[in-house]
Amino acid sequence: MIIDNIKNASKYFGLGKGFEAALTYLASYDGKADEKADIPVCEGVMVKCRPYMTKPVEECAFEAHAKYADIHFVVSGCECIGYAPTDSLRVVRMDEAKDMIYLEGQGTDIPLNAGDFMITLPDDAHMPCIKQSESVFCAKLVAKILL
Repeated sequence: MIIDNIKNASKYFGLGKGFEAALTYLASYDGKADEKADIPVCEGVMVKCRPYMTKPVEECAFEAHAKYADIHFVVSGCECIGYAPTDSLRVVRMDEAKDMIYLEGQGTDIPLNAGDFMITLPDDAHMPCIKQSESVFCAKLVAKILL
């Protein structure tokens, strides 16, 4: 897992061409991200626009992916994303067609504010959408990078 601000995006281009393409797109994004959309960036990279109201941790769930890395980028608002290594959690269900692994257990809540991003890899379980102190509207882009 990597957490940083989008102004430092170029520091992570060395992770690969897909990461460079996704981070370049996110760093230059000037939209509102307040409507759900899927945006193809290049082969193997898709950006999903996901606006929502943050919610209590009890209403959120851990997930992980086997084939994709995620870059969660907060455009506006704020949220916490729960984090735990996948091997410290219990697998509840797998959906191979959607590359989704659903998990249960305890993790650490990490706050992200506008301009922040988090990169998660297959060993990184993450629980998005958690409210910080109160529920707020969070406009977020999630880049999906085929590994």
